[in-house]
Amino acid sequence: MNVDFINPFVESINNILATMASVSCEYGKPYLKDHEKPLGVVTGIIPMAGESVRGSLAISFSAGAIIKISSSMLGEEIAEVDDTCYDLTGELTNMLSGGARKLLWEKGYDFEMAKPGVIRGDAEIHHNTEGPVVVIPFETKAGPFFIEVALSHKLQQARMHHH
Repeated sequence: MNVDFINPFVESINNILATMASVSCEYGKPYLKDHEKPLGVVTGIIPMAGESVRGSLAISFSAGAIIKISSSMLGEEIAEVDDTCYDLTGELTNMLSGGARKLLWEKGYDFEMAKPGVIRGDAEIHHNTEGPVVVIPFETKAGPFFIEVALSHKLQQARMHHH
């Protein structure tokens, strides 16, 4: 599994959560996902497509994690997963893909991003590619969240021997 493209997502979400929510997170070993159910209660998803790459990015939060992050970002106590949490999930997804996109661009992945969609509950997540879906699990003190990345790189073979 090529984990070259995982670091930009890890780096971006670490930055975003530290800056926006004063939340620190640890990430676990990435694994391949074999179903389409979301891993959290609220999920933001963004299709990514470009000349050489297509796929999508999703970030799925447990209730504990998104409540804590939303409360921190807004500076007020949120008691349960509500519309605010859904809105902020969309914003976080946007920030994450923007941050990762910049870092990925330096690695030769160039793509445009659409607007994020937000999935509530356990509606299925349909990624924008047939390729494998890599899950990066994260732990926060308030609960886990998960980043899913599905990227198929059409030029992968051609680019390999440049390094």
